[in-house]
Amino acid sequence: MQHVNNDMVQAWLELQCSMVTGVTGALVLLATTEPDEYGQMACWPADSTSPPTLSLAAQRAIREHRSIVDSPPAPSPDFGHAPSNVIACPVFVDGQLLGAFSVQMTGRANPQQRAALQVFSWGSAWLEILLRSQAAAAEGRLQVLVEVIAQAVNHKTSRESATAVANALASHLGCARVTIGFTRGQDIEIAAMSNTARIEEKNNLVRTILQAMHESVDQDISIMLPIMPEHKTPVTDAHDRLADLGGGVVCTVPLTHHDQCVGALTLERAAGRDFDMETLELCESVASIVGPVLDSKRQEQRPLLAKLGSTLQGYSTSLFGPGHLVFKIGMAVSVAVLLFLSLVQGDYRIDAKSRLEGTTQRVVVAPYDGFLAEAPVRAGDIVEEGQLLCRLDDRDLKLERAKWSGERAQHLKAQREALGNHERTEISLTKSRLEQAEAELALVEEKLARTRVTAPLSGIVVSGDLSQSLGMPLERGEALFEVAPLDSYRIMLEVDEREIGHVAPGQQGRLALSGSPHETHPFTVERILPVSTAADGKNFFQVEASLKEDSEALRPGMLGVGKIDAGEHRLIWLWTHKLTDWLRLSLWSWWG
Repeated sequence: MQHVNNDMVQAWLELQCSMVTGVTGALVLLATTEPDEYGQMACWPADSTSPPTLSLAAQRAIREHRSIVDSPPAPSPDFGHAPSNVIACPVFVDGQLLGAFSVQMTGRANPQQRAALQVFSWGSAWLEILLRSQAAAAEGRLQVLVEVIAQAVNHKTSRESATAVANALASHLGCARVTIGFTRGQDIEIAAMSNTARIEEKNNLVRTILQAMHESVDQDISIMLPIMPEHKTPVTDAHDRLADLGGGVVCTVPLTHHDQCVGALTLERAAGRDFDMETLELCESVASIVGPVLDSKRQEQRPLLAKLGSTLQGYSTSLFGPGHLVFKIGMAVSVAVLLFLSLVQGDYRIDAKSRLEGTTQRVVVAPYDGFLAEAPVRAGDIVEEGQLLCRLDDRDLKLERAKWSGERAQHLKAQREALGNHERTEISLTKSRLEQAEAELALVEEKLARTRVTAPLSGIVVSGDLSQSLGMPLERGEALFEVAPLDSYRIMLEVDEREIGHVAPGQQGRLALSGSPHETHPFTVERILPVSTAADGKNFFQVEASLKEDSEALRPGMLGVGKIDAGEHRLIWLWTHKLTDWLRLSLWSWWG
C-alpha cells in the first residue's frame, strides 16, 4: 500500500499491546506496491525479530479473510516452555483487504481468548480509520498535483501559466502568498505572484522574496521556517527576514529542469499554520513536474538572439567545463578537419558532359529532284574520297536527253535551210531555238553526271541510311549523308553556367568516353561559344576543345565526361563554393 506512515502504525501497535496483559509479540503486515504481496510494517517489541508463528498466522488471516485464534497443543519453542495463544485479524478499508496483524500472548482459557479477540477487533477498526484517513489525504494531495499541472499546461504563455499555478497552490494549500521565480544568468526574476497583477521589483518585500529564492537555489535544498527538528539546519538569513515581514511561516522549493536549478517556488502562510512533511513533499512534487513545463514555455518564448546565445553558452559550457569528453573529442576532431580543409589545396576540376565530333563535317545533299536507285553505303561505313554513296535513277534524264538531242538536230537542219535561202528572219528564229535546245541538253547532261553521289572526303559516314529506301523520291537539297574525317576530332563540352566563369581557352583537361571509361584522352580548351543551351532544367554553355592525340578507337558521336583543370583551390572552397555562390545570389536577390 502506498503512502503508509510506518510511525503511525507502530504507535498503534504499541497501544494495542499495552491494552492486553501477557502479550509477548505482535506483527502488522500490509499490502505493498506489488500485487498479492504483503510486507512487515510494524512489530512489537520494536526493533526485534518477530517469530515465524506471527507471520504465518497473519498470512492465514489474509488468505481466509477472517479472524483466527490459534492455540498450539505443545509449548511454543519461540517463547520458552510456556504455552501461548496467537490471535490474527484481517484489516479492511472500504471493503478492500489491506493486510492483517497478529498477536502472541501467554496461554489462557477460551473466555479470556474471546475477550482479547474483541479488544483486538476494536483495535482493528481504529487501524482501518487511520489508514482510510491517510489514503484520503494522499488522494487529496494527488488531486491538488493534477490540478496544478493542468493549470501549467492549459495556458499559452509562461507568465500566464506561472500565475495560474501560483493561484492554484495558494488556494489549495491555504497560503497567504505564493511566488514563482526563474533564474536569469546570475539573478532571479519573479515570473508570477498569487493574486497579484503587478509586481513592484523595488518593493522591500519583493527583494526579500528574491533573496530567499537565492538562498534556496544556491544551497540547492528546500527550506522551511520554522525548521523541523529532523531537518538539517541550512542558511536561512533571508528566510528569517521574510518571516519577520510576513506571517512567520515560509517554505521555498527549488525548480529544476534537466538536473539544473532554473528557479524557485516560495510559499508563505500565516503564523500558527506550519508546513508539515506531507505538504513539503507535495510542493517538491509540484516543483519537479511543473518546473520543467514552465521553464520550457519560458525558453520557447525568448527572442531568437536570446535562444542563440543560450545555445552557444550551453556548447561553451560543455566544451570548457568538466565532463562531456565525447563532445570535446568531437569538437577537437572537427577543428582539426576544418584546419586541414582550410590549409590544404587540391585540383579544381569542372565536370561536363561531352560529345566527340569531327573537326570538319560535310553534309551530302540530293543534287536535284529524283528517285533513289542505289545506296551501297550507310552510317558507320568508312569511305574514301570519291567513293559512291548513292545513285539516282537516270532513265527519265536519258529520255529527256534524247528528246533535246532530236530537237537540236531539227533546229540545226532548219538553220541550214534558212541560210541557203537567205531568209534572215528565219535564221534568227532557228538560231534562238537551237541555242535553247543546246542549253536544255547541257542541263540534262549535267544532271546525268550528278546521278552518282560520291564522298566529298575520306572518313566515316556519321549519319544516313538509305539502303531500305530504294525508289524513294528525293527533293533537291535534302540531306542524305554526313561524313566526318577519321584523323581530326573536336570535343564539345556542356559546362554549367555556374562553372563557366572558371573556364578559359588554353586550359587542359581529360576526356573519358562511355565506350572506354578505363582510358582517358587529353584535350585543350579552344573557345567558349557565347550561346547558352537549356536542358534538364539547367543552363549550359558549349565549350569547344581539341584532342591532343588521335586513336583508332575514336568515332564521331561518342559520348562521355570531360574534366577541365581550372587551377588549385583550398579543399574547403572546392566542397562549399557552389553552396556559398547560391547563398550569395539568393541574399542579393532578397536584399540587394
